[in-house]
Amino acid sequence: MPARRNPPLSRSEIIAAAVSLTAADGLDTISMRTVATELGVTPMALYHHVGDKEDLVSLVADAVVGGVPTPADDLPWDAWLISYHDGLWKQMRRYSGVARFLLEHPSTPAGAAIRRRTIDVLVANGFDRRDALLAASTFHTHLLGRLAIQALSANEDGRPDEPDWRSHGLSADDYVRHGLAIVIAGLRSQYTPEGW
Repeated sequence: MPARRNPPLSRSEIIAAAVSLTAADGLDTISMRTVATELGVTPMALYHHVGDKEDLVSLVADAVVGGVPTPADDLPWDAWLISYHDGLWKQMRRYSGVARFLLEHPSTPAGAAIRRRTIDVLVANGFDRRDALLAASTFHTHLLGRLAIQALSANEDGRPDEPDWRSHGLSADDYVRHGLAIVIAGLRSQYTPEGW
């Protein structure tokens, strides 16, 4: 029987180890056994802290989403959206498999918090609450759609089903930037109060 750990195993330590393993090997490789091995404990030692494997994977995805830097409050709304978008895109590329998980489980606590924050930013920048809800939904739907394409794509450098993307030197980043520019332009056109 293994000796007791000192200090005792904690939930945050387990999640941190699982996030680290996800960065190294991808979310699909996470199991109670791999995380326990990383921590030098038995798999049973994890269950009290994080539930089962499904719970652990959800906690990892939430930690990854929660690890995206929140843009500064003093940014204009469009710069704030661009900054958050770029941060999430960069984060998802560091943690293989998390985007795919989020397609099936799009509402993590950290995700819900950032959606609320997005609405607050828009309202603080002159959007009325109804328009802010619609604009935030459009923005986050675009994000999820891009993550879906990335997660389901066999090629990290672009969509394999996109006609002639290679001949034009297009990459996944080009599609992301173009889509974001269209969303921002549309929101500006639809919701920007007169005089901005």
